[in-house]
Amino acid sequence: MMTFRKLFLVGFVLLLTIVAGCGDKTSADGGQVFTAGSAKNTDSKINVRLLKLLVEDRTDHEVDIVEDLPASPQIFAGFERDEFDFASLFSGEVYNNYFDDVEYSTDPDKTLKQAQKFFGEEYDIKWYDPLGYVNNYSIAAKRKFLQKNDVNTLVELGEYADSLTLGTDNAWIERDNDGYKGFKKTYGYEFDDARGMDVALMYEGIDNGELDVVTVYTVDPQLKEYDLKVLEDTKNFFPPYEASLVAANDVINEYDEIGDVFSHLLMWLAQKK
Repeated sequence: MMTFRKLFLVGFVLLLTIVAGCGDKTSADGGQVFTAGSAKNTDSKINVRLLKLLVEDRTDHEVDIVEDLPASPQIFAGFERDEFDFASLFSGEVYNNYFDDVEYSTDPDKTLKQAQKFFGEEYDIKWYDPLGYVNNYSIAAKRKFLQKNDVNTLVELGEYADSLTLGTDNAWIERDNDGYKGFKKTYGYEFDDARGMDVALMYEGIDNGELDVVTVYTVDPQLKEYDLKVLEDTKNFFPPYEASLVAANDVINEYDEIGDVFSHLLMWLAQKK
């Protein structure tokens, strides 16, 4: 028969197990420790680090950052598993095969509202208004090649496409809306070869001459590093990718001071425009 002392010890251990299972961590000032997820791109890292500085300056809470995630699917999966509380994401991601019934559009306001609605409902997150810049998807090539052939637009690039090799991330080749399938339909041409690969290998490829054109984000620092020029999308094919901060609804609802930090940041950025 179990003694009272043993029963007490078993109950105490169970209590510790339950508390540990909640996963909450306490900050040095007695607040919570939240977690922000960030993809590899530099602007996303800057956004979440800016949020971390503000949260830790204006509240008793702290923010841990998990960065260099391969892409947004890993961030959304983190929200689903309650591993992330904050992140920096882009409105155009709403067309990347997450939802079957989303209506494709290149209108910035419509794209933003759809991202707020669909991602908000699916992942129980609050998608804040844009930070004030876009990081659109597009196609770029070596400036020297474009100047030599007087090519400035994606339409003009079509004249040379059947002799060019495209490097892109694997997802773009398979996507319907703003992917390669849609691109071929809109612009009426395809490249001699289209290769899916890691982004880092893509930039190495165009630098060493193995690739002729690459898909890029328009604020990639590699554009300057490798002397690339983004071609003008005159047919308005690529959707807008407006940057926004997002937060788990349960965090915003429970901690008013966190919502105040987001509001302050957006107001400050609006005044700087």
